[in-house]
Amino acid sequence: MSRPPLFGLPRREEALLTGAMATGFTLFFLLVYGGASWVTGFYPGGLRVDLPFERHIPFVPAWAAVYVSMDVLLLLSLFILRTWRDMVPFVSALALETVLGAGCFLLLPVEVAWPAREVSGDSAFVFLLADTMNLERNYLPSLHVAFACTAALAYGERGGGLARAGFTLWATAIAASTLLIHEHHVVDVLAGALLAWGTWRAVAPLTRREDMLEALRVEGLCAREMVRFSRRNPRYALPALVLYRYALTDWRTTRVARTGFCFLQLVDDVLDGDRPITEEPLDWVDALLARLERGGETGEDVAATLGRWFLAELRDDGARAEALRLVRTMRRDRERVRERRELDAAALRAHHRETFELSVGLMLHTARAEVRALDSPALLDAFGWCSAMRDLREDLDKGLFNVPAEVALAVRAEGAEPWRYDSLVGSAAGRAWLMAEHHRARSLLDEARGQLSALEGRSGLALLRLFHRSIESFWAKRLPRRMPFLRASGRVTPPWPSGAP
Repeated sequence: MSRPPLFGLPRREEALLTGAMATGFTLFFLLVYGGASWVTGFYPGGLRVDLPFERHIPFVPAWAAVYVSMDVLLLLSLFILRTWRDMVPFVSALALETVLGAGCFLLLPVEVAWPAREVSGDSAFVFLLADTMNLERNYLPSLHVAFACTAALAYGERGGGLARAGFTLWATAIAASTLLIHEHHVVDVLAGALLAWGTWRAVAPLTRREDMLEALRVEGLCAREMVRFSRRNPRYALPALVLYRYALTDWRTTRVARTGFCFLQLVDDVLDGDRPITEEPLDWVDALLARLERGGETGEDVAATLGRWFLAELRDDGARAEALRLVRTMRRDRERVRERRELDAAALRAHHRETFELSVGLMLHTARAEVRALDSPALLDAFGWCSAMRDLREDLDKGLFNVPAEVALAVRAEGAEPWRYDSLVGSAAGRAWLMAEHHRARSLLDEARGQLSALEGRSGLALLRLFHRSIESFWAKRLPRRMPFLRASGRVTPPWPSGAP
């Protein structure tokens, strides 16, 4: 099979990914490398690693042009390693070299033995640029040499003998330049070359494994989806941060929570119309469920990929069944929108209870908690209340009617339109319902507090209490700010039959 051309333009989608990886590494490098330089600036001195013969190495400022060419060598990665899969081993090796190098800078600070340098004339600007790039004190190993050698190794594998020779010569010239402009000593150069060789041999095979690359792709999809959710509504930033907070201590085990959150929220966004698609959302979700239930590979579709990983990571047939059941429960909201369906109070509460029993149950399962969703049924009902009240205006605008049919009838009796938010809230019946719901939520939260107290000592309780506090805050502060009339004291007698909502 013929070898692809060494240089080329990446496809737009790949260029976005490889460019993002290059930018991310640059920021990471500046933080770690610059941080090490700043810390070692407080050190009183350092080791001397210069060898006796080095005093005969001439100072040649013109070689600064070769020194700064290392940036060009690294930028070529965008046109040689043209896919994210090819870029991963390269960026991973550079990142590991940066971390290991910074550790050496902090533990083994080096003091250079070169005399002071003064440059004038044509080479002055380029030399100043090279000297600025190097910062101060970060000497052993030379990351400049390590990066150049890593590039030569990575690029050389993509080309023939001539390409390998050319990149090796370029890396060798960069290594020589570090000596000829008196930025590094020989020991620094050798250590940098050895670091590149060892890191590449260790990292490249691992990061080229298909399972590793697929896991990285899924993590990238999760990160992208969480950014999308948070940009659409800032409230999604908190669960995203919580998920990554727990990931710091056990990345592998907590992946099920990340994929589950992103999968279910993406499906919810499609069904709600927050993620536009070209087909009817009900048809889309039915096709998605069919693919997930069949199993096997599901192609490059984001929802199918996240769903496949989520179900596989659950590792429990019962939990998988509940996840699919939750999607079908979410699906009913889209049916309600299409049919402009009005449910009575009992049906609405049952629907919300089922939704949050499944979603909270899955969350506790992924967290490997001892507590279960039904250990606090009042909290599940409080979840349903909070969801309906928090998104009342948005849901009505989308055609999702989370107002009991009994209330709608009473609002219409006043000549108001219950499907319009301002008309609903402006009617006497609508306000009476909202105030009654506010009182009901207070009772639910009080009851939930007692139920949670009975779970003391069981894992997962802290998570339920976190949600309880969030709903409490919404009840006490955010909702009354939207609807000041809720601050009125006393219970309201609703204008509908007793026992309805």
